[in-house]
This record gives sequence, C-alpha cells and structure tokens, in this order.
Amino acid sequence: MIIKILLFGVLAEKAKAKEFTLSDIYTLRELKEEILKRHPVFSGLKFYLFLNHEEPVGDPVLKSGDEIALIPPFAGG
Repeated sequence: MIIKILLFGVLAEKAKAKEFTLSDIYTLRELKEEILKRHPVFSGLKFYLFLNHEEPVGDPVLKSGDEIALIPPFAGG
C-alpha cells in the first residue's frame, strides 16, 4: 500500500521536499508517528493534516492511493 504525503510551507522547507510516499501504514496515527520518526524537526512545529482534501475525524483506516497533506498554520489578510 502506498500513501502520498504532500508538504507545504515551512514543512516542505524543513524536509527539503514537497512530497514523499510511505508504505505499509494503515492508520492516521501510524502515519503521524512514522512522519515524526523520519522528520523529527516536525515535532516542534504545529501543522494540520488533511486526508484526501478533507479534515479527518478520529483515526481513519488508510487505503492505497490516499493523499495526505501536511499544512502549517497560515494567516490571511
């Protein structure tokens, strides 16, 4: 199973990438743990996580082809 991770703003800068993939991750909780393990610098940053363009509720089961976006807080004007 392949999950696509999209990074925006400071998260993309810190990771030096705009996207990457993870495999064999089955829940959102597992995904967050794996991302923080691979990118420990994210642990000090606040960010929102969206699953297939929507804010997830609870700890949904992921499926192959899902797209996760990690988005830092932003301000509008």
